[in-house]
Amino acid sequence: MPASDPAPNNSAFALAQALDHCAKRWWGASFVAKVVGFGTGAAVTVLPPEPVPFIVAACTVIAELCMYRSDAIKSTAQQFRRKLDLQDGFGWQIPNTDLSDLVVRCSSWVKDRARKHPVTEPYFASKEPAGPVRALRNVSESAWWTKHLAQSMATYCWGTMILGIIVSFIILIVALQATSTHIAQVNVARIVTALLMLFLSLGLIKLAIGYSSLSKNSGSSEAAAERALQTTPEELSAFKVMYDYHLNRAAGTLIPTWIWKMRRDELNQTWNEHRNGGVRG
Repeated sequence: MPASDPAPNNSAFALAQALDHCAKRWWGASFVAKVVGFGTGAAVTVLPPEPVPFIVAACTVIAELCMYRSDAIKSTAQQFRRKLDLQDGFGWQIPNTDLSDLVVRCSSWVKDRARKHPVTEPYFASKEPAGPVRALRNVSESAWWTKHLAQSMATYCWGTMILGIIVSFIILIVALQATSTHIAQVNVARIVTALLMLFLSLGLIKLAIGYSSLSKNSGSSEAAAERALQTTPEELSAFKVMYDYHLNRAAGTLIPTWIWKMRRDELNQTWNEHRNGGVRG
């Protein structure tokens, strides 16, 4: 097999990553639609008033449809990821019928991305043979990554919201002092209020809480896996730990690709130096 061709197992992981990326693209599109709709509504004083309600309504519908599509693809991706983790951890092969059905349901964009961006490195660092020990080590590694990436996202969400509120009030105070007419002051107050409402419209508070919860739950899964590794783990107990972790992941918020790329080298190096060794691609 040529070096550029991924192994069959890695091809499956590439397909899973392509599904994740597709879900995140639809999720991002939903955010963009919300911002455009909100910005159009806030700019009603400078835009022709007739089309504004229609634009806002269209953006709202598009945002909801994009979020619905994102949730559907995310659900498919999480189901496939669970099967991949069971295959890698316990050696439980994915039935060809399930894999073929998934490939048929995937869009051409997802399949094309999986072919063009194959996973050429082992996804997990563990060198253990398939069994409870490997499955638990995989859970520990995956939960550790999720814990730190989710915590970073929670910090960014809280920081963005707090900074935005502070800047909005500073703009309000400076503008009110710089303007003398009542109409100008009212317009400034409206703009600042619109900025504050934008944070609520984008759901930054919900996102921050969701990421914090995902980080906490992932930390609990990591600790459970590490405790189980201190004993002679049985298959059932290892499966339960993995099942609980995947439940938390399925219920958690999507983690953007950009934060993974930003912290990938640092986390890889830390895991390589202080944990089980190896590198997660």
